Amino acid sequence: MNTNFKEILLDKVSSYDHVIWDWNGTLLDDLDIAVDALGALLDEHNIPRITAEDYKRVFRFPVIEYYKDVGFDLEEVSFDYLCNRFVEEYNHKRAHTARLFDGVPEILKAVKEERMQSILSAGHQEHLNEITKSLSIDHYFDNIFGLGDFYAASKIERGRQLLEVAGKDQSKTIMIGDTDHDYAVGKTLGIDVLLIADG
Repeated sequence: MNTNFKEILLDKVSSYDHVIWDWNGTLLDDLDIAVDALGALLDEHNIPRITAEDYKRVFRFPVIEYYKDVGFDLEEVSFDYLCNRFVEEYNHKRAHTARLFDGVPEILKAVKEERMQSILSAGHQEHLNEITKSLSIDHYFDNIFGLGDFYAASKIERGRQLLEVAGKDQSKTIMIGDTDHDYAVGKTLGIDVLLIADG
């Protein structure tokens, strides 16, 4: 994130009391890791690998539909198996190499100085807690809300819980993400949404 982008982003959130960030692809630059982890699964089932551009084009929620889109036959291999194998390839073999997008710590510090800041992610709660701590940014967040399983179904219910815990006016809350799902979640929750194109 260059200086100009940082200034634009800070200006966009200046009128809000609560900023909710998506994690993967918004703060965390993990596209190549996700594509490689998926590639390992595709290799196992003799399905052609996809490029990063293909991944960005086909990735969607619920992820069960995305697995079908990339070629898995869910009558032959279970969704549960794919989720667990992806977690093994991503979390246990590659996550330690993930990095934040350039400028993220500076932006988080600046946002935190004047407003509440949270994460809402389809990622697993325990993993989110671990990785934000390992990247030394956990202290910038008042709330970190992930899911309790590895199926990445939807963030809507967790979003409702987050808004209740935060106690901020929804008209003064904005969600920042990088996918159509983030936009849909924000609109369902009744809050403004800003999409960025890093992820």
